[in-house]
Formats: sequence, C-alpha cells, structure tokens
Amino acid sequence: SIVQTAAILANQMELENESITYEWQEGLGTNSALLEEALFQFWNVKAGTTVRSPALGSHDLPQIREKGGRPRLKNIRLAGNHHGRAVSLVIYPFVLPEEIQRMHERGRVIDPKSYPHILVVARDAEPVRSTLHRLRWVLGCGAVLTLGLGFALIHRAVGVALRPIDELAMQMKSRAEHQLDSALVLPEKLPVELAGLAENFDLLLARVAAIRQRERDFIRHAAHELRTPIAGLRATTDLALSQSRDAAAYADHLATCQKTSIELGELVKSLSALSRIGVITSAAVNEPVDVGALLTECLKPFVPQFRDRRLEVKMKFPSLPLTARGDPPLVRIVLNNLLDNALSYAPSESEIRISGGIGDDRVEIRIANRSDDLPDNLNRLFEPLFRRDFSRTDAGSHLGIGLTLSLEAATAMNATLRAERTDDGIEFVLGMPK
Repeated sequence: SIVQTAAILANQMELENESITYEWQEGLGTNSALLEEALFQFWNVKAGTTVRSPALGSHDLPQIREKGGRPRLKNIRLAGNHHGRAVSLVIYPFVLPEEIQRMHERGRVIDPKSYPHILVVARDAEPVRSTLHRLRWVLGCGAVLTLGLGFALIHRAVGVALRPIDELAMQMKSRAEHQLDSALVLPEKLPVELAGLAENFDLLLARVAAIRQRERDFIRHAAHELRTPIAGLRATTDLALSQSRDAAAYADHLATCQKTSIELGELVKSLSALSRIGVITSAAVNEPVDVGALLTECLKPFVPQFRDRRLEVKMKFPSLPLTARGDPPLVRIVLNNLLDNALSYAPSESEIRISGGIGDDRVEIRIANRSDDLPDNLNRLFEPLFRRDFSRTDAGSHLGIGLTLSLEAATAMNATLRAERTDDGIEFVLGMPK
C-alpha cells in the first residue's frame, strides 16, 4: 500500500516554466485524508529544498537512500515515538509535451533528470501493532480455552469409550472361585477388538476351573485309595497287639503288614506319577528307536506273570526292523503300561496278541486282549483316575493312571495312542513316525 501511494505521488511532480510544481498541493482543500493522515516528503537534491505533507507539520521523515534503483522499505520512528513503515525512491519530474515545445521555442531544453528528488512515503504502524497485539491475546486466550475445552471433551469421550472396558475389568476382578467356569457378560458397547480377548479369557477361566476340579478329584480319589490300605494296616496291627501271641503268629501278622505297606508304596508312586501328568512333554527327544527290540526287552519281566495267570502271548512281527523316531524312555513307559494293562485286565487262561507293522509314514505296535467290561466310550480309558470294573480281574490295585501317562508320553513324541474294539475285547495301537 505504501509503494502504491509513492507511485501515485511520484506522478504528481511536474517541471513547468523551469520550476517544480507539486500537483497534489492543489487538492489539499478537498482531500481531508491527504491533509490529516498522509505522511510523505519530497527532497529536491539539486536545490536542497524539501516539501512535506501537512500531517508531518515541522517534522522530517528520514531520508532513506535507495540501493540499486529499487524502492526501499524500512521501519522508522515517527513523531510521538510511534512505530512507522516507510518507502523511499528517487523520482524525476514529468514534462508535458506542451512544455517541451515551449522549451524549444525559448531555445532552452531542460533534462528532467537534472532535477532528481527523493520521495519518502510513511505510514503510522501503531494501529496495526495495536490490532496485532490484541489479536495475539485473543489467539492466546482462544488457544488456552480451546485446549481446555478439547481436554474436557477428550476426557469425557475417552471415559465413555473406556466404560465398557472398566465394566469388564470389574467383572474379572469380582469373579469368585465358583464362577470361574461361567462366561463373562460382555457390555453392549465393548469394542470389537476386545471381544476376542474376553472370549479367550472365558476359555482360560474354564481351563482353570477344569484344573481345579481335577485337583479336587485327585484329592478325593487319593484319600479314598489310601484309606483302605491304611485301615487294613491298622486293623492288622490292632489284632496283633490285642493279645500275646507266639513268634509264628507275629510273623504272620508282620507279613500281612509288609504286603499292605508294599501296596501303599506302589499307590504313592502311582499318585506321584499322576501329579506329573502334563510335565512329561518338556523332556521328549527325537531319535531313531528299534521299537521291536525295545518291546522284546520290556516283555521279559512280564513273562513269569503271564505264565502265573496262564495267559498265552502270541507275537507277530515283520522280518524288517521296526525303526521309528521317538524318545526311548517314553516309549518304554508306553509299552510297560500297555503290557501291564493287558496282564491286569485279561481274564485268566485267555490270549494276548502282540503285533507290529510298517506303514507309509508310521510304525505301529498293537497289543490286544480279551475284555468283557469295556466302557461305551473307549476314550474314557485315557482319563486320569478312571478304572474299569475289576470284579472279574486282578486289577484291584490299579489307580487308573497308566493309560493317561501313556497317552501323555505318546503325545510328547508326536506319536499317537488309541483304543479300538475287537471281536472279543480291546486293542491298543501305538503309532510312531518313521
């Protein structure tokens, strides 16, 4: 704006009759704005004179020498110590064609560039500075209010958004022991991303409840199993101490106590093995195992017991070695438990069939025996503490964890163990990767 004003004033200086005429002075009477507000000053470089706008009074504007012939802008101080903005440019008077003709008639032609002037146009910047100062405060206060309002709105929005999560957290915190296996009540506005987390938490609680139930079952069964031999041991000792007896009678009672203590020891060993179910997988290794040779080795201790119960063992194996991949100690656990299971549950004077085979990617060992007391669901045989009816067998001392341990051991080796019905009983099939 100052530059445009300077350009207009530069055209208001004319060379006429060998003197400088300022045409803007002719409009002072009719232009009040020019009279009261315009701040500009002309310097006649040749004559050393100056002309000011009426608003300057007796004050001079600073002469700002331009560089490179272009207008130069600068911050200045005006009267009253006001901040101002000024532009300076070098100008030359314009000459009308009629005046040039008169110069030629007089025989004296004057070059307008011989009358250089410096024009400085200024403007009081205090109103702008005052407006900017107020605007700064307005913007500052507005920013503070906006931040405060934004914080309040965001806090409320976040609180509303987190309310369903807080409700879910309170449900989890207040969940009692008897509620572990009951599903959480999902809030209506629960984020979709957390629905899966809540469902998985429900599954975890159900597993925890199942484990706790299994612990209670274990304690109940353990107490039941230990009560009978302990009661028998106490009854035997009470009977032995009830009256004086000879050495032979005491020896007979001690033998009974010894037999009961042996049963107690075996029972404690079985309970200890049951408590380790699920930990066996951490020790599994994977190496070539001659399953046929290992089965023959495991079978040797059982041969006298099979003979005592008049059980006939029939074996059928291919001529090729039955080599599979697995963990030898774990394979031994499986085979020993399967042989012990057949010994315990097969009726006397019956037949036990042991066979082996090689498939495309598996090596299978099958152990079958006759059985008349199978459950409807054969998978129950692998449940901890499950025992079949042993009224017609010699399996009364079994706790019902051998097959559970065998299944754990097979799973640890990436093998499979399943039970299948046969025409006269049951067959267990151990499948191991080649």
